[in-house]
Amino acid sequence: MCFGGGPQAPSIQYQGPSQDDISRNQASLDTYKKQMADQQTAFQSQLQQQIESANKETARLQEQYQTDAAAAAASAAAQQTGAYAASATQTTAPATAQTTAATPKKEKSKANLKISLAGLPSSSGSGLNIGV
Repeated sequence: MCFGGGPQAPSIQYQGPSQDDISRNQASLDTYKKQMADQQTAFQSQLQQQIESANKETARLQEQYQTDAAAAAASAAAQQTGAYAASATQTTAPATAQTTAATPKKEKSKANLKISLAGLPSSSGSGLNIGV
């Protein structure tokens, strides 16, 4: 005994967000986009200022380095000129001066070691000492 007729398909009703919810979400996204654009613009301008400041400082340091390098080169040139002028005079060597000369070649003996078997009679202490 069946009560009711046969199986019936369930009724499906779509209940999504309302138009008010969609409008609020869109307004929130628009606000977020505007804030992000403002932050990005502020960051870019701040970064550009830092870059310009660093470029100015670099140019100033390069000028200072070139000035210091030129001053150091002039000072070194003045010192070298004074050193050359003082040491360019030629004087005669004093009588007690030590001078160098070429070293003489070493004389090598022309005789080689020759062992004569008949030179000395065999006796104790002559010849090879071999322990037995």
